[in-house]
Amino acid sequence: MTRLLLSLALLVGACAVHRNQADDAVPPANQQSPTLQASTPAAKLDFDDQTLQQAASAALGNREGAVLVIDPQTGRLRAVVNPRIAFGQAFPPGSTIKPFTALAAMRAHLLERETRRQCSGRYARGNYATLCSHPKSATPFNLPQALAYSCNDYFGHVGERLSASAVNATLAGFGFGARTGVNAGGEVAGQLLSGEWRAQEALGDSESLLVTPVQLLMAYAALVNGGRLYRPQHHHPQEAQEAQEAQEAQEAQEAQEAQEGEAAAQLKARISVAPAQRAVLLEGMRGAVKFGTADKARLDQLPVYVFGKTGTSTASNGFQTQGWFAGFIAEQRDSGVPAPNEIKLGVLVFLKRAHGSQGAEVARRLLDCGLRIADCGLKAEATGRRGDGETGEVEFAALRLPQTVRVRLGNPQSAIKELPFEAYVAGVVAAEGSIEPRVEALKALAVVSRTYAVLNAGRHAGEGFDFCSTTHCQQFWLDKAQRREAVRHAVAQTAGEVLRDRQGQPAEVYFHAACGGQTANLETLWGARAPEQLRGVRDEFCAGRPNRNWTCEIAAADLARALCGTARAEVGARLDGITILQRDAGGRAQTLALTGERRRVLGGWEFKMLVGRKLGWQLLKSSWFEVQRRGARFVFTGHGFGHGLGLCQEGAHVMAERGMAYRRILAFYFPGVESAAARNSTGSGSDRVSAVAYLMKDPVATAPGTASGRRATLASEHFRVNYPANIAVRKVEQALRVLESARASLARRIEQAALHWADNAPVELIIHATTAEFIAATGRAGWVAAVTRGRRIETQPLGLLQRRGLLATALRHELTHVAVETLGKGHAPRWLAEGLAILCADEGRALAQMKLKEQLTRGELERRLSRPATALETRELYARAYREVRALIKTKGEASVWERVARKNG
Repeated sequence: MTRLLLSLALLVGACAVHRNQADDAVPPANQQSPTLQASTPAAKLDFDDQTLQQAASAALGNREGAVLVIDPQTGRLRAVVNPRIAFGQAFPPGSTIKPFTALAAMRAHLLERETRRQCSGRYARGNYATLCSHPKSATPFNLPQALAYSCNDYFGHVGERLSASAVNATLAGFGFGARTGVNAGGEVAGQLLSGEWRAQEALGDSESLLVTPVQLLMAYAALVNGGRLYRPQHHHPQEAQEAQEAQEAQEAQEAQEAQEGEAAAQLKARISVAPAQRAVLLEGMRGAVKFGTADKARLDQLPVYVFGKTGTSTASNGFQTQGWFAGFIAEQRDSGVPAPNEIKLGVLVFLKRAHGSQGAEVARRLLDCGLRIADCGLKAEATGRRGDGETGEVEFAALRLPQTVRVRLGNPQSAIKELPFEAYVAGVVAAEGSIEPRVEALKALAVVSRTYAVLNAGRHAGEGFDFCSTTHCQQFWLDKAQRREAVRHAVAQTAGEVLRDRQGQPAEVYFHAACGGQTANLETLWGARAPEQLRGVRDEFCAGRPNRNWTCEIAAADLARALCGTARAEVGARLDGITILQRDAGGRAQTLALTGERRRVLGGWEFKMLVGRKLGWQLLKSSWFEVQRRGARFVFTGHGFGHGLGLCQEGAHVMAERGMAYRRILAFYFPGVESAAARNSTGSGSDRVSAVAYLMKDPVATAPGTASGRRATLASEHFRVNYPANIAVRKVEQALRVLESARASLARRIEQAALHWADNAPVELIIHATTAEFIAATGRAGWVAAVTRGRRIETQPLGLLQRRGLLATALRHELTHVAVETLGKGHAPRWLAEGLAILCADEGRALAQMKLKEQLTRGELERRLSRPATALETRELYARAYREVRALIKTKGEASVWERVARKNG
């Protein structure tokens, strides 16, 4: 097992699946369709709203934009990321307007399915010209093909035959140019075409036509659902169930609408969309996914039927682009387009500084993640222990865990220690998860480590013990003082829980530091039969982390020496070349050729291990790499850290940070495996209780439930909040307003010092459900209101801070720490950071009145600020820090203090 080596943060999950066999839209005769593989079983699209919200937020990541997910049968918005952009800003729609242009032309009898045109590669009219980016075709495009390839030449000439009135009539009918009526504040109306009609406006490339993301999604939903234009309903996750029940009650009273599955109060209009015209448009949108503008996103490889349209428009600055993707999902089918009532979900992605194809990739990540969680995660939660510590029914036969294990500590001459089984698991989690702060990620690690220990019990029986304490088995720490509260809690809350295969036996499981975007397949990595859970999954959760991409250079002479002594690998005194002969489906080097005085063919993992043993494990971090010779050195560029099998610890951290429970994490990385509680070998509950007591120094303090439960995400322009789903959304919005106001104030202060506060990613605000959860996650005392690490702020429960009148102050204080950390790159002293935070949070008046008995040097103040023992001591130290900063401001001005922050030595 590989020890966790993390620099921790986040992104979204994906699963590798086969293409389906639907072939509704075909490319031109000279363009070949991708090879179709055997279809996979159709996925059930029973996503819950929390899954969709988490997946949408993770899919967007740090990109500036918005994501919306809708139920096109009711108009209910099931996920919204960045409502400020989604509802309150309007942009040119780019090519996403082309289906509506086509519909206007078909209604005017100017266009039909087989209207063909040979693309010239560009469209030009007067002073306007635009290129076509699709592949050249020797045959003319019909309408579905022109839509799939988003051919500007085709639609430009269609536009020449249309009038502004004809297009505006169609657009207005679908709600463009008017507010949708979404039940959220700040919505704008967009803008219909005005002034002189230009053909380029048929391409959506005009400032005369502006649409909001929610407006475009509602129009598309009406286009595909048979012409029902709804008023979008935006419900916060905790309100979703009540809203659904209210809607069902209302529908039950209106018999006709109930039969049609409509919420009549939300139906704005019925639009006439001829079935034949709808079929043509959906055929073109399916073509965009299969072989056209969205093909690189591989949406057609999902086990569902996806169709959609990309668009790229020019931003108001005239040179940056904006990317759009509107897509819809139905259950998998063999032929034809889905009927209006078969469309299950709609997705709208809008990205600034991007292209439409990138919007399609975000949609792919969203659906990948959602499908895997819905298919696996909920199934895992249906059996065994719940996340809050309750024990549910277990269908498997009871599994008896070892009562004790024997661990050899250190080298072969070291002592052998016998200890309770759960204490061994705690020592493993403490070592392998030594820098993991997230309790849910630690719980996932505990279950995997426990399962591994059950399956491999007695691995060193011939040597007189069960496990060693190195990565040959699992790393293990004996010293209880090194076991953090979060570790004790994670092990206690999952005590006795293991992963089992479909036969009810302990599943074969592994974990590693970072997969690099795709977990490994056991068969292609090590040549052993791969059970269902070890065949690899696409994983975008660990994207953006340091171990996602790496580069190292190794001298050819050093590599040649590292290969010496192994007959299969020894090439002689020199190594001339390394050629990768074969890769597995995930990209890892499966076999490679080494050439020198002799030629050798070696497995990719074997080569990585030989290099690691001789030259160090930090160089060649995994077997997923490219290699090229540069002079006397070989340069390796690769992905991930470790073997890549099973649980990716960086990805698990990110999933936990996004509010996902440990069972969902396990289900994502081990598909087909279920988690269930086992029994201690004595068969009595007393042994299990004693094991828990052994792990908990203070059962009373740690007993309250600390599981996050259901969580939700809400974002603004500069911030993203992850919070318990039972908090009223208005309270979270209030916190976002405080943060945005505080950021604007801080930016002005920093600008006055001629400095720039760079925003490379949103600031994360994590609101904990309970004080116990806050303590477990942060390691801080209960009297601490909030903690900041880098660009992540973690707080006590929102209601607690509000009742004590600390919310605004705490948020302003912690945001100042984010600014200081960013400007100072971690070098600013604590006293300076705390003094500025107190100043910017307007906390100084009360602290300035405190009577301080002794004088402290800045060095002593710095040392004591690192870990104050009590709330009173903290308050006194903050008062001293504030006075130091006020003295600097009085003599040199505030700008000089910010300049001092930005200097390396503070």
